Amino acid sequence: MQKFIILVLCYLPVTFDAFSQQKRISTRIDSLFDMIAAYKLLNGAVQITTNNHTIYKSAFGYADFADRKPNTDTTTFALGSVSKIFTSIAVLQLRDRGRCGLDDPFARYFPEFPYERITIRQLLSHTSGLPDYGIFEAAIARQPEKVFTNADIIPLLQKLQPPTAFQPGEKWQYCNLNFCLLALLVEKLSGMPFEKYLTAKIFKPAGMADTYFHVGKQVKPARQALHHDYPLFIQTQPVNADSIKKTRWRTFNLNGLVGQGNIFSTTADMARFDQALYGNRLLQPASLDEAMRTGRPNVTESALGPAGYGLGWFVLQDSTHGRIVFHTGGVPGAICAFVRDISRRQSFVLFDNAFSPNVFAISRNILKIWDHEPADPLKKSLTRDYVTALSQKGVDAAFVKLTQLRSDSLHYFLSEHEMNELGLQLLYAGKTASHTADALEVLKLNTLLFPLSFNTYDSYGEALAVAGKKEEAIWMYKKSLEINPQSKGGQEALAQLLK
Repeated sequence: MQKFIILVLCYLPVTFDAFSQQKRISTRIDSLFDMIAAYKLLNGAVQITTNNHTIYKSAFGYADFADRKPNTDTTTFALGSVSKIFTSIAVLQLRDRGRCGLDDPFARYFPEFPYERITIRQLLSHTSGLPDYGIFEAAIARQPEKVFTNADIIPLLQKLQPPTAFQPGEKWQYCNLNFCLLALLVEKLSGMPFEKYLTAKIFKPAGMADTYFHVGKQVKPARQALHHDYPLFIQTQPVNADSIKKTRWRTFNLNGLVGQGNIFSTTADMARFDQALYGNRLLQPASLDEAMRTGRPNVTESALGPAGYGLGWFVLQDSTHGRIVFHTGGVPGAICAFVRDISRRQSFVLFDNAFSPNVFAISRNILKIWDHEPADPLKKSLTRDYVTALSQKGVDAAFVKLTQLRSDSLHYFLSEHEMNELGLQLLYAGKTASHTADALEVLKLNTLLFPLSFNTYDSYGEALAVAGKKEEAIWMYKKSLEINPQSKGGQEALAQLLK
């Protein structure tokens, strides 16, 4: 009895310490997302788990800005390139069943594929050297209303015969087509359409009832978040990304491709997927470990830091605090990050359907909190608040807003580039004389905010010239060239004004 009491007393401090550490982590994560909500730094959803327990879950902003429809914990979001993880698992499942070898040439299964040396492993590890979406450029120009599918890829490669960027296996270069080709392989080896294979062999065994493909011209499910972006910086509200002409080739023409993307899921389903991996319900442990190990040429600078690329997974190179594997994804108007610390059984998924790069900064901060390190400050664009005040209340109210928030450097950042872009868009994309006046105000203000930048004077000079203020424009270009005498654009603009 006495021995039992001693053992319990020895065990209790360890238990209480672990509980205390977890409590501190949860408190810091709560504080992080309280700030994120207050400053509207995320428009999407998040779920964070530890040892199969959810320690944080929430949704932010709108699934549809136009209808003010809120995001919820049942909203489905685009995984983007996080979908590549599922393609990798499918290929490894088939390999484990003896249907193929990773070092088999892809052309063994598709004799019409014009690159005899490229192997399945090189496709999985992005070391094939194949070109990316650029092969569709001319075809889209010829057929702007066509939705391309995976079946179009090999015929296009045969027709164009583009050279590989390097000898297969020699270097690393991210390429979406690698995983589209692998989806074709899954269909060939399994005898099933790719979407049905993933549903039967991955989604259902993992309990992912709310995960699905959305391709081609399918009607969007009611719970699916729309993708949003700002076509111009001068706009104060994001719009449906499907309506933006410059990215239509991604949202329409290439929306029929699978393997590389076009899967939608929820935060809860991704947590279930995480646990299915830990439970070895999808892959043998040795195969999963193989997928999460990197080869020599596969190191790159990722959104979360220097990382290698295994077989469908990024692997952080810094393993000081654990073994971190992840994938990120981005489509026009949406971003996703799925991150796993497999040494501590911690994971999280972050979705944003307003294309906010804050997703990556938030991800890095979650990792820092897990490691008991100070988090980096997350900041909101001051220019974004400035343009809202400018459009709604005018230049004086906008100046007051800028002056008020500029001192809050802990929560706001002011970008010379964003202010410059705003001014030039007002100058050229604006439709009234008031837009020109606003452009002059913004670009003049930028010279005062960033007086050592030649580009601020150059842009202000450009606006003055457009407004017919020749003498003032000449002075600004001369000032710009004092700072950067090598500016050819400034030299040419000044010479034209002096004629």
